[in-house]
Amino acid sequence: MSIRTATTIRIAVALLLVAGLAVVGYLVTVEIADYQREQYFEVRKFQDAAAAASIDYRDVEALEGKESDLDTTVYRKLWNQLRRIKESDSRIRYAYLMRPRDGKMIFLVDAEDPGSKDFSPPGQVYYEAKPEEFEVFEGKKKPAPWMLGPITDRWGTWISANAYVVDDKGVPIALMGTDVEVNRALSSFNDIKNIGFLYVVLAVVMLSLVCAQWIVMRYNRDRREALRRHMEDSIIRLNSELIEADRLKSEFLEAASHELRAPVTAVDGALAVMEHQLSDEFSPEGLELLDVARTGSRRLVDLVNNLLDLTRIEAGGITISPTATDMDELVRAAVKLFGALAMEKGLVLEAEVEPSGALVRVDPEVVRRVLENLISNAIKYTESGKVTVTAKAGPATVALEVIDTGRGIPERFQVEVFKKFSRLHLSTDSRERGAGLGLAISKGLIDAHGGSISVESTEGEGTTIHVEIPVSNGEGPGEPDRR
Repeated sequence: MSIRTATTIRIAVALLLVAGLAVVGYLVTVEIADYQREQYFEVRKFQDAAAAASIDYRDVEALEGKESDLDTTVYRKLWNQLRRIKESDSRIRYAYLMRPRDGKMIFLVDAEDPGSKDFSPPGQVYYEAKPEEFEVFEGKKKPAPWMLGPITDRWGTWISANAYVVDDKGVPIALMGTDVEVNRALSSFNDIKNIGFLYVVLAVVMLSLVCAQWIVMRYNRDRREALRRHMEDSIIRLNSELIEADRLKSEFLEAASHELRAPVTAVDGALAVMEHQLSDEFSPEGLELLDVARTGSRRLVDLVNNLLDLTRIEAGGITISPTATDMDELVRAAVKLFGALAMEKGLVLEAEVEPSGALVRVDPEVVRRVLENLISNAIKYTESGKVTVTAKAGPATVALEVIDTGRGIPERFQVEVFKKFSRLHLSTDSRERGAGLGLAISKGLIDAHGGSISVESTEGEGTTIHVEIPVSNGEGPGEPDRR
């Protein structure tokens, strides 16, 4: 088989791998986002059904669907109920009761303030009503909760959750709806898709680079083999071929270096396969590039994980699972994890824990993640001295502190440190590079746990991060506390 044919086959295989990765990544991302969307809709239907069940159908029957209802006690009672339902979820924009009359859907109660321009008085016709909104009242369907949307009406574009107020025989009396503006309802799912697509693009780029490296290495190996066979015929020809091969290699490396400057060189999983299965085929220079690529891929994975974490936090998707935890052991394990890094910088890293022997109920994974972020930051921005981690468990809270003797944080910047992408020290040292997400994620995790995090710092002297985490009062050792 000629070198050209072999290279063409390898290129075709590489293209198939890259295309397969892109398709699978796209499908998985869409599937995950769609699943999250369906779960959100199920929660909305459940919430709306529960709200409808809390309304007394006799109060609804007492309404005439006229503006005169505004002055009745029953209307005010129902308005207050809808108002509480609306205020229970900040994403809900409208909450209302409607029922059909003379073939049209009319408003009975609207949770908007009567003085608002968006208020719909009793008896106002909802002209945008869909045929399916009448089917339950016509006996064509059972009064089960359902979702509608995105739909556009005179007030905007919405995702609507609908349920029915029924009498003691199950006959529908009124439709209860709650509307969420479509962008607010779907923003978290779009964020998941965008992050997923970004990761797929990065993965495709990384795999393309790895495949290109593999193709070039195999190509060069084939060329050297051809040159070896020609050596018996002519030393001059061998020399010419070697010079040509070196020239081609140099031109390729120069072009690749010019066009692909970014440090993004690999996907961790694909590189791991290459390292374990094809390491014998790499030159020493190739192995060194592979190690650099793996380091870069791990940084990319960390960045993507940090961004999911941040979305989940902003979407309220963090689950807190308090477990009986030995804080002494947890803190010392976190300190031990960074011992080598501190030693490399010539720092003293120590834990000061008041041993009590008692277990406290906190989420150990949340505490561990926060400690790792804070200790890593402290080591990163401390040039000399020490980093101290303290822990004190009380009956109601666990108090943690990470104290360093680093460069400190200017007072004007201290209010910004827990915001996304906040970075004060823009160093060219790769050890201090970061996306500015660590403290933002730590605050999000602590907030989800019901705790607090604050900073105390003097520029040029050091920084102390204070963390307080409430201790759960649950009975079971693994009983989750969902927030």
